[in-house]
Amino acid sequence: MDIKVTIGLCAKNAAKIVKTAFNSISIQDYPHKLMKLVIVDNGSSDNTLLLAMEFAQETDIKTFVTSSRGKGLGATRQIAVENAEGDYIVWVDDDLVLSKDFIRNQVEFMEKNPNVGAAKSVNVQGPPAATIFDIILYEGLLTSPKPKVIGTGGAIFRLKALKSVGGFDIQIKGAGEDIDVSRRIREAGWTLSINSSAKLYKKHPPQTFKAIWKRNLWYGYAKHFLVHKYNEPQSVIGYFPPFALLTGLKISCSIYRLTSKKRVFFFSFLFCFRVMADCVGFIRAHLDGYGHANCS
Repeated sequence: MDIKVTIGLCAKNAAKIVKTAFNSISIQDYPHKLMKLVIVDNGSSDNTLLLAMEFAQETDIKTFVTSSRGKGLGATRQIAVENAEGDYIVWVDDDLVLSKDFIRNQVEFMEKNPNVGAAKSVNVQGPPAATIFDIILYEGLLTSPKPKVIGTGGAIFRLKALKSVGGFDIQIKGAGEDIDVSRRIREAGWTLSINSSAKLYKKHPPQTFKAIWKRNLWYGYAKHFLVHKYNEPQSVIGYFPPFALLTGLKISCSIYRLTSKKRVFFFSFLFCFRVMADCVGFIRAHLDGYGHANCS
């Protein structure tokens, strides 16, 4: 197989963990001469950009390093798309640990499925859990065979599909850019899929309540933008703690059936905590007017 593929790595203030991604990319068994690595720094205040430039000098993979100067995640990913080569782009987050055949499996899957616009990988259990917070990782074991949207972490996108919908929305400053673009790809007639042969795990999941709160505050903020962009009603029922706990319990039961680990039932409380952060983020975005420009 002689297919060129681009690896897109977007990072911000990731100096402490970005070498995880560099290591995963370096060990790939896909021919390095057929890969291009595009690293886009989203205005880091640490030495993430410096580490990226150092890695570009060390690796045998053709590497392009640039910065979006803090324009936001939508613009940052679009810069990667505009500098991509080949037929596909695989998105690698700064803390992902990939199997060494990851890129090869993703490319082969897309070649066999020309109707697929984007395909996500599957999460596997990494090293033994160090804290109770690591049960969040088990959520990644739950996958839908026909997802309506997919995240970018570890996913492969067909560049033709990305470009057919105009790429990423550069108005999106934080999270949600992947949900938005994958939705538009599906609505344009492409299929979204799961590639069970491409495996990864996150090496640095949130390990404190503060970290979980901060991350989901960010997700809630992003949700407000998308609700207005697509002019969709937002149900508030799911934000009430009793309903959030019930939803978390249902997810816990599904995870338990896969793992037989009783500790996963603590996920119900973490899920409720995440929903509260999501709600606060949503309200904060409303007060900031983030996404209101999309209202007709």
